Parts: sequence; C-alpha cells; structure tokens
Amino acid sequence: MPRVAAALPAEAPRSRRWLFAVPVGLLALGYLGAIAYLRINERRIVFAPAAYGGRTMIAPAPDLRVEPARVTTPDSVALVTWVIPPADSATATGFWMLVCHGNAGNISIPLRQEWARAMVATGLGLVTFDYRGFGASEDAVLDEAGVYRDAQAVYDWMVTVRGIPRDRIIIYGHSLGSGVATHLAAHAEAAGLVLEGAFTSVPDVGASVYPWLPVRLIATQRFASAARMDSIAMPKLLLHATDDAVIPYRFGEALFAAAGAPKEFVPLTGGHDRAFKADSATYYGAIARWLRAVTAPDVESPQPPAH
Repeated sequence: MPRVAAALPAEAPRSRRWLFAVPVGLLALGYLGAIAYLRINERRIVFAPAAYGGRTMIAPAPDLRVEPARVTTPDSVALVTWVIPPADSATATGFWMLVCHGNAGNISIPLRQEWARAMVATGLGLVTFDYRGFGASEDAVLDEAGVYRDAQAVYDWMVTVRGIPRDRIIIYGHSLGSGVATHLAAHAEAAGLVLEGAFTSVPDVGASVYPWLPVRLIATQRFASAARMDSIAMPKLLLHATDDAVIPYRFGEALFAAAGAPKEFVPLTGGHDRAFKADSATYYGAIARWLRAVTAPDVESPQPPAH
C-alpha cells in the first residue's frame, strides 16, 4: 500500500499534461486542415463560373444589339465575346469599353445585360467576354495567368480585327475583373481605366476574411493590383460603394491611394453589384464627367441614360 500511495502524485502531472496536449493537438490539426483546405480549393474560391446561373447562356434581350464573336487566345482557347454597339449611332462617342467581369456567372446573366444596356445608352460601345471556363468559352486551366491572357487576346482582337484605335479603348473591370483590367492596363495602351468594386490584391481580401490563417503566404492567385497602379499612366476612375459587403470600401480607398495621377475616386451606394441602379445619378454622372475629361476635345460627353 505505501508504494501505491507514493506513485499517485507522480501520475497526476502526467494526466494534466495529457488534458492540455489533446485539445492543443486537435486545434493544431484543425488549423493545418483549414490551411490545406484553402490551399487545395484556392482556385475554386477565386473563380466561381458555376455561380449566378452557371455556364448557361441567356439570349440577349431584344433591345440589346449583340454581335457574337469568338476570340482565340495564344494558347488556343476560344472565348465567347459580345460586341455591343452604342444604342444610338447619332450619339456614339467613338470609344469602346473592354469589359472584364467578376468571378462568377457569365456575360449573359440578366444583371450584366441590364448594365450593358445602360452603358451603351451613354454612347459607348462595349466588348465583353467570358474568361476560359466561364459561360460558353472553352475549358482550360483556370488561373490568374490564364485570365490575363484572355483579356490581352480580346484587346489585341479589338485592335487588329475590329480596327479600334488603342486610344479609343477604355478598360473596365468589376470585382475580380478589376485585377484583370489593372494587369491589362499595365501592359497595354488605352484611353483610360475604370475600376468598380476593386481591391488591392486577392491575398489582402482573403486575409480580411480569414484573419487567423496565413493567406498571404499560401496564396498563388494574387491579382496584385496595388503594386501595379503607380505604373499605369492613363487616366483612372475608381467607383466603389460604401456599403459593399463583398469587397469592403477600404480596399477601394487603398487602391486609389496606390495609384498615380491622373485619377478620380467616386463613392457610391448600392452594394457590390447594383450601384449602377441604386445610385444611378452619381454613377453615370461620374462616368460622363470623367469621359469628358478623358476624351475632350475629341467628342462631346455622353449623357446618362434615361430611366
């Protein structure tokens, strides 16, 4: 009996160590599992072609004149492209906007058709396309480098096939498309760059969503827009809703701060996707004013569309 009594105090600290080690080990495994999940699924998180209607194409609305085209990239990926002329040739500005959409859905979803209808009513022409793996564009490895190639291919097609002068092209990007548009603007000549709901980089946004994970260390899809902004000499217009719940407003402010002149920043309301509807007067007024400065004395400023 004395031997047993003497052994008990030695076993108690060991039990306490196990009580501490087991939950710590489980937490560590959970943490590593979360990192592994993000690393494995990173591209699925960044690119979501199956969301918002997926890859099903919707016919253009009757009042939206669409000229369908296919653009082939240097790595032989065919991209579905819509050329949408200005609504009224009498008020056409002669400027064309190359549209880089966000990370979900395709060019035909109703909200994007509604936005396109309003934009061509200002006198602009649009060239909008689906990235590889989106909509009816061909499948290919869907990554940052691939969508950069897609945008460059459409830009080159606008110049060489459609005959649009480089100084008559305005590059536009929304949400993830802002990263694509910024990269293109850093490597191509254009009249200007318009970014809506933009961010500084994908790792910055990811770190705000998962602050407990080393997102900046493991991210491979970076879209480092802030690092490129100072090298873009063309006029820049940044539009961002103060109530944007997808890409918070502070990211738009930070991207604007990283940009060199000439630049303009316009706060909006209407969330991430609907500022053009909810705050239409500010939205189209800002675009009209900016275009007047960019295009003068070539053309008269386009007018906001009637609602």
